[in-house]
This record gives sequence, structure tokens and C-alpha cells, in this order.
Amino acid sequence: MAAKAGVAHLVKQAALELACYNILVNAIAPGPFVTNISGGKMRDPAVRRYHERVTPLKRMAVPDEIMGLALFLASPASSYITGTQLVIDGGATLGFAD
Repeated sequence: MAAKAGVAHLVKQAALELACYNILVNAIAPGPFVTNISGGKMRDPAVRRYHERVTPLKRMAVPDEIMGLALFLASPASSYITGTQLVIDGGATLGFAD
């Protein structure tokens, strides 16, 4: 969590410093994704069930689901977006959903 907070602040500062060069700086903050990161613990059925239960969308994401957001940020459609961290977490940061 500290690393994600650091990235959020770094993105804002870098965006401020690089805006005069028309350089956009943004970050993607992923939530629970099924990957091999952290030793693949998100592949553990118990861990997966927990995240599926507490995430508002009731499922975990797969890496391909970041692709659309990354393509958006790399495209002209995001030409006026800078200094932001975009969260892609199925609503997990909203809190527990019934």
C-alpha cells in the first residue's frame, strides 16, 4: 500500500514538472488480479474466494482486463489526462458489497 501511495504522489509531481513539455504522466493501480505476483497467492482458491466475496463485482480480474485501460492511456483519447492514478479493481476500494 505504501508503494501505491508513493506512485500516486510521484505521478502528480512528475506530471507537474513535465506538462510544459506536453508529456503526460499517469499510473494504473490494479486491485485483485489473478497473476503469479506474490508467489501466485491470488491463484489459491481460498484467497480467490475471499476477493470474489468482498469485491463489488464479485470476481477477480485477469491481466487482459488491464489492456483496455493501458491502450486508452496510450491513445489520443487520453490527451488531456495527466497526473492521475486510475484504479482498476472491480470496485474493491469502494468497500465491502453484499
